[in-house]
Amino acid sequence: MTDRITPFFQSQMSLPSRILMVAVAAALLPAVFLPIWKITLHAPQYPGGLTVHIYSHTVRGDVQEVNELNHYIGMKAIRAEDFGEFRFVPFFILRFFAFAALAALVARLPVAAIGYIDFMIFGAVMLVDFQTWLYDYGRRLDPKAPIHLEPFTPKFLGTTQVGQFHVTSFPDWGAVVMLLAGLAGPVILVYEWRRQRAA
Repeated sequence: MTDRITPFFQSQMSLPSRILMVAVAAALLPAVFLPIWKITLHAPQYPGGLTVHIYSHTVRGDVQEVNELNHYIGMKAIRAEDFGEFRFVPFFILRFFAFAALAALVARLPVAAIGYIDFMIFGAVMLVDFQTWLYDYGRRLDPKAPIHLEPFTPKFLGTTQVGQFHVTSFPDWGAVVMLLAGLAGPVILVYEWRRQRAA
């Protein structure tokens, strides 16, 4: 097996794979500025819903209105400065962009593989971090709040009932772009493996 794997990772990437890596790099760069996740509160008194968009570096949208509602149930206010992740997430996205661009330039599979592994670890850590963030916000409620709710854990994906609100949490365009970019990794590996076995 090693007599196949070693030459495989020492070989040059084909032109189609390099073009795909260029596309990955081009897709990752806008993810720094696109909303990555969105949380929307639906209730009869808010027919259009209240939405908070989470970016790689900040939160935007109906943050003030949501914070006013959070105050009544004793939930902490959402403030961008409270999230240390916002200081380094954009740099990680730029790091993945650099890996993809470098892999396309030097046409080496190890560079692409390292970048892909780095990307997958980052994605897993961020999902755990996001769920921890939701757990903390839903469980650490002020007992002196005007409206008493039992502690809860919002879902990072799907719908959670909070009082009279339906709270939905789904990926936004930035996450979709990064997911599609991440799918390029196994596509390239499978394509290159089959190409070299057929050679």
